[in-house]
This record gives sequence, C-alpha cells and structure tokens, in this order.
Amino acid sequence: MSDFSFSDPAIEVAAASPRFELIESKLRAGGLRPYAAVFPFDPGATDPLLIDVATASREILDAAARLAAAPSPRQIILLNIAAPRAPTANDAVILHRDRDLLALKSRLTALARRASRRIEAGIRRDSASAFGVVPAPADTASAPSLLYIGEGSPLFLSLQSPVKKRGIDLKAAISQDTARLYMAERRFTAALIDLDTFRADGSGIARWITEDHGLAALPIVALTHPNLHLTPRQMAAISLSTELVDAGGPTAQIAATIETVCRRLAISAPTLPGAAYGEALTDTFTGLFNRRFLEAHMARQIAIAAQRAEPLSLLTFRFEPQLATSRDANEAFARLVIAEMRDADCPALYQPGVFVISLAATPYRGGVHLAERISAAAVDELGFDLSAFGWRVIEKRAYHSPQTLIGASLIGPLMRPRIAA
Repeated sequence: MSDFSFSDPAIEVAAASPRFELIESKLRAGGLRPYAAVFPFDPGATDPLLIDVATASREILDAAARLAAAPSPRQIILLNIAAPRAPTANDAVILHRDRDLLALKSRLTALARRASRRIEAGIRRDSASAFGVVPAPADTASAPSLLYIGEGSPLFLSLQSPVKKRGIDLKAAISQDTARLYMAERRFTAALIDLDTFRADGSGIARWITEDHGLAALPIVALTHPNLHLTPRQMAAISLSTELVDAGGPTAQIAATIETVCRRLAISAPTLPGAAYGEALTDTFTGLFNRRFLEAHMARQIAIAAQRAEPLSLLTFRFEPQLATSRDANEAFARLVIAEMRDADCPALYQPGVFVISLAATPYRGGVHLAERISAAAVDELGFDLSAFGWRVIEKRAYHSPQTLIGASLIGPLMRPRIAA
C-alpha cells in the first residue's frame, strides 16, 4: 500500500469472500481505497458503491437497483454484468471483467467531471436569474461541432460518414498544431479521441492532451474498446474525458451514440460570461463575471459542494500595482484565463488586477495545477514578468461562507511563477 493511500478516494464494495479480497487488491492497485459494504446501505453515504453481481445476495442486488433508480449522490458500479442476476441501472458504471477495476478511478473521475459540468450549468442560470438575467437556452436544433484529434485510427475513418450523416459538423486534426489552429478559429462542442491510438506512450498528441492539458476547456469524448488493456496514458485520458463511448458495437450504433453525447454536451454546457449575462453581471472590458455575480454564485456552489461531499477551491491571481493599472494586461489575462480554464470553472474580475476563479469539484492540488498552467502561459505567451503577479489557492472548509472564502484567497502569501514552475 502506498504511504499516501489514505488520500485515495474511498469506495464501498459489496462482494463475498474470496472475491472481495481479489477486488480489494485490484482497486488498491488502481488508486482507490476500498472498504467492505455494510448492509443495509447508508442512504446518506456519498462514496461510490461497487456491487459484485456474481456473489452479492438477492437483497443487495435489489437494494442496488433501488439506489440506481432513485436520485442519489453516489455512483453505482456493477461488476460481472454477464451474471444472470444483474440488476437494471441506467447510470451505473458497467465493468465486464475484473481487469477493468484498474481503470475504475479514471472512469469515476470522468463521471464526476460530467456531473460537475451539468450542475454548474444549472446553478449558473439560477444565479443569473436571481439578478433578473435569463440567458437564452441552448439551441437544440443547431448542429453540434466535433473535433477529432489523433493519428491512424481505422475506427474513425469508418465513423466519418455516418457521424456527418447524423448532422454533426466534424473536423479532423492529425497533429496538435492543426488542432490548435482549428480551436483558435472556432469553439467546438467537444473533442473526439480514440483511446486505441494512445497506446504508445511516446505519442505527441497523447502527451499534449494528458500532460499539457492542451484541450483546456474543450470537453473530451473518448472512444473505448472492450478488449483494450489500458496503459497509464490511456487511463489519464479517460480521467480527463467528459464522456466515454463504447466502440464495441456496429458503426451505425457508435455514430448514434456520438450524436447523443454531442447534443447532450451542447445542451448542458455552462454559459460563459459575456453578452448572455449583460453588463449587470459581467465586467465590460474583460468579459469575465463581476464581483457581484461571483459572491452570489459561490453561495450556490458551496451548498452543492456540501450536499455532494465534494471539494470546492478558489484560485486567485493578483497583479502588482504596475500591472494592475494596465487595461491591456487585464484584458489579455482575461482572454488567457478563458482559454485555459475548464468550462465548469467560474472566472471573475474581482477588481482591476485581481482575478478570482471558483473551481467546482476541485481539491487544492487541482487548483494548483491550473494555477501553474495559467502562470506559465502568462509568462510564455503574454510576456508577463515573473515578479509582476502571483497566485493563491484556497480549498473550502466547513466554516467558510462565500465572503470568508473569498477574503482568505485575497490575503496571505502569493506563489510566484518561478516557485510554482
């Protein structure tokens, strides 16, 4: 067991011995912290629940089916779904083989990313409505746009025609330079990747997506394969994905699933600051949310984080006086923030030279990672001096209110790009 295994995400496991010991070993190897389920299940629990269908009792299977059917903050995972007693579950994670347990942490991360995106979209509209601003709903009739990124995928070649026939605007980029060019020209609904093409750890595109987070806010749809033995690079790609599509069926079925996923992503996208929110809730010059909106919105984010037992962090960038008074610097940094952040992140200009970004479902270390990425881009792309700005990340605690959390992020020592890099 790793010395840091206590910080691994917990998961409740309902399985009989000796299957429990086998499952426990694989989950630990995959970066999770399993513990034996206690029946009846705690209705207030939030940890994911894994059911080994082959060894679970009838009472456990029935309880799992009820949990899966009812609104619940916990994720249900069904292992050995081929067993004849398998319960029906719409949103459950289905694992067909024991070796799939090694990639479960990545899949749970992807599901958490999707849920966070959907919830943020809803409460962002609620926050705007409280000020009398109602952003226009997503146009369900418009064609989603999809950017495929990758090299040498026979599956993608066979999918191009059926995907386009389903009304999806599809572009393909075989290199990261081409992908950057396309993304600079327009905003896509999502990026499509084929995990089978990420087998080689030396793949430049795979490294760009998983290590450099080259797609930033763009949601990722990953094509998975039933018999794929996942490498660490592929599992990293899964954890960064917003949606997973099983590519084991007929081409027409895969294309139909891709269409459904793309339309769902288009509808559930959190509305970005700008014209949709009007001048009352956004800063005129940078286009980011203003202080008024941020403080009201964070109250909803804190409530959701407490309800779902999820982390919530606040990332603050503060310019030194000589940079804070520059309108060009503030506007350039705002554009950089929008380009680098995820679409569930909520950016605001708190005051000139002070940028505050609330990070839903993100722990401290996730905020640090984003801060380092934005800082590096500010130095490399905008030419900012290393000593001209700094950042600070605060993770919400139970005693924090919106005002105290924001206040804590504005005081105290700042990390400098040269230290963070």
